[in-house]
Amino acid sequence: MARLLYETIQFSPFVSDGEVELATQFEAAAAAGFDGVGIDVWSVDRHLANGGTVSGLTDALDRVGLRCVELQALVVNDEMPPIARPPRFVELVDAFRPEIVMAGFPTMPTDADIDAFRRAVDQVTVHGATVALEFLPMMPIDTIAKTLDIVRRVGGPIGVCVDTWHFFRGPDTWAELEALPAADLAYVQFNDALPLMSDDLMSETLQRRTLPGEGEFELSRFCEIVRAKGYDGPIAIEIMSATLRAEGAREYARKTEAAARPYWP
Repeated sequence: MARLLYETIQFSPFVSDGEVELATQFEAAAAAGFDGVGIDVWSVDRHLANGGTVSGLTDALDRVGLRCVELQALVVNDEMPPIARPPRFVELVDAFRPEIVMAGFPTMPTDADIDAFRRAVDQVTVHGATVALEFLPMMPIDTIAKTLDIVRRVGGPIGVCVDTWHFFRGPDTWAELEALPAADLAYVQFNDALPLMSDDLMSETLQRRTLPGEGEFELSRFCEIVRAKGYDGPIAIEIMSATLRAEGAREYARKTEAAARPYWP
């Protein structure tokens, strides 16, 4: 059975003004049958600002029998909060010991950026994690090929993250997905989406994703291609949706797990 991950970013300060405690989300994820969680740095930052501790989060995971399988997002430029950059991000990796470290570049990286990122990759993979580099259709790095080029420049335990929203909304075709070498597919993020209502892709991706099977993506074909590569890593069910967010963490977790599981039995 595929391992499905609950993603805390749905209730994070990055996408919403609301606040749902991480421990509450862990409980909801466990009750819904998720196999692990993906934790975002924005939610951790808020938790710490409210007086919480990282050890409190690891204890909360232990209580519900889940672990942090993915941590996002590592970015080495100064535009991101300090918790997303070394050394603070490395401290989170040491505490959570994720399998996957999500990462990205907001701009095309210079040689200096690549050098800095390579050093960060060395730091965050000492416990065996793989770095998954994401492409986004609204960013300069918007294709599998551009992402692979950076992966090659960095080297080491790093590969491509393919998010269904970013793939279907970007310029890549099925041919590009099929051509992605199996060894370079580091991570999969899974979701569906409603038809676009605007050309504001950032708002669309953060607020208008939907449950698998309720949108317009050809998810069955996507799954077939990924399975044909022999991918057996975790599948993040990352559905940022204002509509689902309003239903609360427990109902969100229940609906997302139930909708995604038939695609990844």
